[in-house]
Amino acid sequence: MAGRLRPRGRAEVRARRLRDHAVSRPAEAVVRASSSAWRRVLDALWPVAQSALAATLAWLIAHDVLGHPQPFFAPIAGAISLSTSPIQRSRRIAQMVAGVLLGIGVAELMQPLLGESTAALGLTVLVTMAVALAAGASFFGDGMMFPNQAAASAVLVITLHRHGTGAERAVDAVIGGGCALLIGVGLFPADPLTLLRDAERSVLSILAERLGHVGAELSSGRRPDAGWTLSTGHEIHRRLGALTRARSTARINVRVAPRRWRRRRAVDAENLRTAQLDLLANAVISLIRSVTRPDEAQAPPDPALVSEITVMAGALRWLAEAERPWSETILRETETVARDALTRAGARGIDRAEVSAAILRAVAGDLIAVLAPPPEPPMSEQ
Repeated sequence: MAGRLRPRGRAEVRARRLRDHAVSRPAEAVVRASSSAWRRVLDALWPVAQSALAATLAWLIAHDVLGHPQPFFAPIAGAISLSTSPIQRSRRIAQMVAGVLLGIGVAELMQPLLGESTAALGLTVLVTMAVALAAGASFFGDGMMFPNQAAASAVLVITLHRHGTGAERAVDAVIGGGCALLIGVGLFPADPLTLLRDAERSVLSILAERLGHVGAELSSGRRPDAGWTLSTGHEIHRRLGALTRARSTARINVRVAPRRWRRRRAVDAENLRTAQLDLLANAVISLIRSVTRPDEAQAPPDPALVSEITVMAGALRWLAEAERPWSETILRETETVARDALTRAGARGIDRAEVSAAILRAVAGDLIAVLAPPPEPPMSEQ
């Protein structure tokens, strides 16, 4: 009897494990999502606290000190200018204040002519955004803050208009921007070296991760598919964009924020390094494309080359995970890896024309893919 029951017992245990696994997978997903959300909140907690402080201070000055009855533009300008990120705060403050002032000005001019009807609101927004686009060149043309805030301010003036409040609201906007400038740039400016190094670490991490994945796939006799290669390029360029914004913020901080003036030379030196990092990232993308290109006639990659790719990924991982500034040991070992790769590449005697031809073939293949008609969507999506 016991022998006949044993298979049933094993089946019940197996079924219970499957049920537990089915329950644990959603639970793990919820835990991961909660952990990620909490990490985002913690990472932005200090910038958010500064935004709240700027909004509070702006309201106190405009409402309690100057006696403005409804100074809503003051806390709005203070909070939105600083927002949840320390990146490009000086630019956002200028764009925010200028956009609010433009919106107030256009709305105050058009309201007596058009009234407060629905059509007047739409026409005012149209004119305001057109003027903002025309005036938003260079510094003010970067991003959507300037035209968006101009339009929002015009809407508020038209919908909440009271006679004689245009100048008062303009003052409120300047007060909000001034409080944001005082708190976010004067008292608590972001550390420019930390911004740069965090952005550098993010780029180096993705380069190491994707290059290591390529090495592992090639070592197993496989090649990453085209979708993976495309997403890799997108992710690397996304992080390069974040690095560019960090570089811009660091350059402005050491010139505008008095507390960061003494770091100007160090930041300028670090900026030279980040410029080379941009070239490094694009070189890694080219390397990934060259060894993952879907060409049936292409010979299997040289095992020695695959090994070098894996070693290079490890060197990038050292840099990404090491404490900054990098120690002499890290710098020496990483430079040794790079010079060894150069030496072995030179020993192969590869013709530059062949390399250029390979890159040109990749360009031509990409162009053909761009010109090709899109694939038919699945029946479920039609």
